This record gives sequence, C-alpha cells and structure tokens, in this order.
Amino acid sequence: MPRQQDKTRTASKTVAKHDPENAQAWAVIMAKILALRAQGKTMQQIGNLFGVGRDTVSRWISKEFGGEKTTFGDMLRYAKALEVPFEELFGTPCNSACVSAYNRTVGDILQEFAQDSDMSATDIATTANLSANEINAVFSGQTAATPEQLYGICTAIEINASIVLKRAAKEANNTP
Repeated sequence: MPRQQDKTRTASKTVAKHDPENAQAWAVIMAKILALRAQGKTMQQIGNLFGVGRDTVSRWISKEFGGEKTTFGDMLRYAKALEVPFEELFGTPCNSACVSAYNRTVGDILQEFAQDSDMSATDIATTANLSANEINAVFSGQTAATPEQLYGICTAIEINASIVLKRAAKEANNTP
C-alpha cells in the first residue's frame, strides 16, 4: 500500500512572514528604488543591481508584491547594493554624517517649496500629521525623509514628490 502524503508539511520554499523590522528596512530600500527611478534608471537597471528581474521591480513599485516579506539575507543584499548604512536600514538613530548628500538636497528643496508656500514647519506638521521636529530634521538634513514623511510634506505644500526627487537627483549630479 503506497504511503499517504502528509498534507501538513510545508513547501520547501516559503515567503518570510511580515514583521515590523523588515517593513522598516523595506521602506528605506523602497525610497532608494524610487529615487533611482526619479534619476532615470530603468526597472531593468534596478533589477540588475539587485539580481532580480524587471517584473519583480515593477511589482515592488506598483506594490503588487512588497519586498517587506523578503528574507533577511536578501534584504541585506539589497541594502548593500544600494550602499544603505546599517543604521538607516533599521531605523536606529543616525547623525547627519550618515545622511547622504542627496537626502540633504531633498530637505533643502522641500524647505524652499515650504517657504514659497508660506507654510511653517508647524503648519506642515499639522497638515501632514507629523511632528514639527520631524519636519525640521528633514529640512535641516539631520535625517532622510521616510517615504511617509516625504508624501506628507509634499501633500501639505502642494508639490508632487517626483518633482522634488527629480530636482534633487539633477542637483546631486551637478555637484562636483
């Protein structure tokens, strides 16, 4: 009599379960991916950087399949490819030395648009549901804006985030 297959066994390849640390790390990686797209990189070029296909990058960007469920090893590989500091990846406190020149430029541009819109950090914080300290840290270049902060600030000052990111990429490329 043939042995009955155990239906309770799990597949040999499983997707990592969602956890807050992976979600935080993925948010940092995703912000870098979006910045690369804003700089004109194709999904194929980004995929080549990570060793994944263009379709995978497309799914990440369209949020059909989030990388936040990626294994820890792959997450570290992606962070290394993007040269993301360990502190930034896991949301540990970071001094201004570990914030990239690109992110400081993003902060400068956001602050410029905020001034043009006659909104204070407090006004933006209220509208964006963020703290004034978060806004000021991004504006001063003490911290890189998270995707949520970038979206909130841009919505509050009525500017498209892609305009900010493209301008920052252009300015970063023109800096010696």
